[in-house]
Amino acid sequence: MKKFIQENPTIAYGLGLPLLLVVIFLIVSGLPQLLVSKPQYELLYVSGIYNYPNVVQIAVVDQKVQVIYQGAPYGNERPRLWRYNPQSGGVQEIALILPPSPVRNGSDAVPQEPKSTVIDVPDLAGLRIDSSSVAPDGYEFRAADNRYSRNIFGGLFYSQRHNNEAVLTKNGRTIRLPNSNDRYYNRNTQFVGWVLPQ
Repeated sequence: MKKFIQENPTIAYGLGLPLLLVVIFLIVSGLPQLLVSKPQYELLYVSGIYNYPNVVQIAVVDQKVQVIYQGAPYGNERPRLWRYNPQSGGVQEIALILPPSPVRNGSDAVPQEPKSTVIDVPDLAGLRIDSSSVAPDGYEFRAADNRYSRNIFGGLFYSQRHNNEAVLTKNGRTIRLPNSNDRYYNRNTQFVGWVLPQ
């Protein structure tokens, strides 16, 4: 083998350099996973918001989540609120019980103006929420067309399957959030806030 390499250096370099670049790339891309600590704060985010931006509004007021219902959604779809646990990597769906849609007596009925109603969400009672874009531990929520990385490696090795997913990111470490990807709609998932310790 050594004799073959000495007699054919061009072939050796031609095969060896691409392999070396792949190994270097794998090491560089894997370092943040080893060196950057895991997220410490739970996260609230909502998916399915593209169909009803004016139907359900979810906001943080005085460190409390407010869910405001402003009218009937189209079809049977509903926005879904998720609580992400960084220790387990799992999510819990928070039930949003919306009022029943008003019944129309006929096609000539004049639609009523939607009334804003604050929805009670028992699973969120007592939680303190920080709506800052960056968590106290330095992690940031990114969704839809935000790419994992803006450097040369991100441009070369960026995968289209990530274009509609929401992630947590910090210093190169990226964690995909469950139940956040959508093949057809950008910005389907929206940030609500970080759950603060009691």
